[in-house]
Amino acid sequence: MAARSLLSRIRRPDSGTARRSITDAELRETVLEHLRVMCGTRQGTMITCPDYGTATVSEMVHAFPDAIAEMARAIKHTIMNYEPRLRNVRITHVPTDDMTLRYEIHAQLCREGSSVPVQFETSIDASRRMSLR
Repeated sequence: MAARSLLSRIRRPDSGTARRSITDAELRETVLEHLRVMCGTRQGTMITCPDYGTATVSEMVHAFPDAIAEMARAIKHTIMNYEPRLRNVRITHVPTDDMTLRYEIHAQLCREGSSVPVQFETSIDASRRMSLR
């Protein structure tokens, strides 16, 4: 299994340099970058993978409070199907006082027979922008 995504290897090839092992921090960053792309892609926009991405918040606002669990399921479904480096994915809603939907993503980052726990946070603000860190 490649540590870096295909896109990141195309953008920054290591040609002419010796192969080196990618650190857990670097691997986490490539996964985070991929999660940002996935969560920033509206479901149904990719003809070859219609379930790639997440539903837009605009479509879910009418279903509150049920939309909180629905969005968590959508995020988990996308990660489980399109980010093979993450296993045992858990999505937890974090209640807030402001107009922000916040979720924690807990998972095992797998590489070459070992795994390390990782955590990401995603939030959707009042203007319906999704961010991941």
